[in-house]
Amino acid sequence: MSPTTTYNLRSQSAGFALYALTLAAHLLTAICRGVIAIVVFWLAALLTGWPIPVDTIAPIVAFAPLAASLVCVICPPLVAPIAGRWWEISSGGRAPEPDEREAFQQAFEELRAVDPKLRAPRHWFVAEEPGLDAAVYACSLRVDRGLLESPYAATVIAREMGHLRSSDARLSSALSLLLLTPMDTPKVCPVWSLPFRGLVWFASGQAIVWLTGHAWEMYWRSRKLAADQYAARFGQGEH
Repeated sequence: MSPTTTYNLRSQSAGFALYALTLAAHLLTAICRGVIAIVVFWLAALLTGWPIPVDTIAPIVAFAPLAASLVCVICPPLVAPIAGRWWEISSGGRAPEPDEREAFQQAFEELRAVDPKLRAPRHWFVAEEPGLDAAVYACSLRVDRGLLESPYAATVIAREMGHLRSSDARLSSALSLLLLTPMDTPKVCPVWSLPFRGLVWFASGQAIVWLTGHAWEMYWRSRKLAADQYAARFGQGEH
């Protein structure tokens, strides 16, 4: 049995169960967003006299992030390519140069020597970083420029393929889609604005991230170990 087949047979039900609980908790933030949207657009329509379709806009504002996240899990091809491209743009990534493509291909052929059925990622890009790191998100792979210039390219790429070939990449992107924007936990002072800041913090989804953070940290730690074991099956254990 090939390393890829063995890895794909591993149960990842804990991650999907945790995602289901997280999604259910985010229903509360969606309701909160919907109420805020109704109030804001109703006031805007009242003050301006514009015929704003509040009943249509409010549900979209409230539940669109949850719908996009759920589609990313159930049917990744509908969302993942767009999410991966946006990740490249927002992180300052770029298309690989010819020599970088060659280095990537050489590293991948080293892995294919162990498992000829291993497929390259549909989309990968280069981060202009001197480090020896890589990461996956949605259906995309990001590779540091320094990694492609090192002897460890096959090792790190193998590890990230472990995440990409499992549900890890789509779960991470689905979780990201649930959060409107990262926010710090509101400080008590000034007290007069605490209710407003707390409401915005909750409506953004950051409160649920804070609530489920420890559980997800434990899960991702186990997935990192699984990805390392996946890379070791390709003969990369020593590296």
